[in-house]
Amino acid sequence: MLEHLQQLVADAAQLNSKLVLVVANSGGGKTALLAEFAKTHDLQIINVGSELSNLLLPIPSSQRSFEVLGVLRGMLSHHRDRGVVVLDNIEVMFDAELKINPFDTIKRLAHAMTVVVAWPGDFKDGRLLYAKVGHPEHCDVAVDGAIVLELN
Repeated sequence: MLEHLQQLVADAAQLNSKLVLVVANSGGGKTALLAEFAKTHDLQIINVGSELSNLLLPIPSSQRSFEVLGVLRGMLSHHRDRGVVVLDNIEVMFDAELKINPFDTIKRLAHAMTVVVAWPGDFKDGRLLYAKVGHPEHCDVAVDGAIVLELN
């Protein structure tokens, strides 16, 4: 599976949106694969949940939705020279308080560099899903401009 991910990342580098999503509908294996990929390429995995939370904490909650994209860009800028960034634990991006579409936000970030992300939800019929319908963090988006690697 590592070789397949490496090929997808190489392919994505040639696209306008350089986004590779790793999805495990059954739940497991994403973090281990990302860790193996990161180790092989001497990359760090960014734990978005802890880093983004810490960076947003001093920002008043009423301003976070306006600042979140800039904060994320700042987080990734430290890794720009590597050409590839690996993101895990992105669940915080679904927080309704941030008022962002996590997929669209990640896709924007993937214009400047290749972004490999562990998607915390499912992939079904060409759509990325997160949380149940009616849940405040529910997300259901068509995969457009991204490469999906399904682990099953």
